[in-house]
Amino acid sequence: MLARKDTIQQYIPQRPPMVMIDDLLEASETHALTQLQVRFDNVFIDRNHLSEPGMVENIAQTAAAQVGYQCAMKNIPVPIGYIAAVKNLRIIKMPLENSVITTTVRILNQVLDITLAEGKIEQEGVVCCTCEIRIFVKSS
Repeated sequence: MLARKDTIQQYIPQRPPMVMIDDLLEASETHALTQLQVRFDNVFIDRNHLSEPGMVENIAQTAAAQVGYQCAMKNIPVPIGYIAAVKNLRIIKMPLENSVITTTVRILNQVLDITLAEGKIEQEGVVCCTCEIRIFVKSS
């Protein structure tokens, strides 16, 4: 465990109520693994399920945590990133509130200020969502 809910904000720019990851389990130069307990008070809950925008935001924040953790290890400022594009979004299952989801992000390519990653959300080993995401990282 690299970060818990009470320390995750040092790696991501989001603040409550927009924080969409609880725990950073793994982070390397090429991937990250996070968990989120889907709570009833989550801003992305819709009819007792985590909505599609919530899943995309969860994947984006997992990518942000990967970058943030790597920057912290190098003792450099954590940059701010923006979702530039989402491609091949596949929603298979809507995660239920009061469940825990595990999100994996794998970095596919990085060119200048754009990072291309693939994300996957699972709930109890069942894939809920997959996509490719392009993130623009604002240079400081």
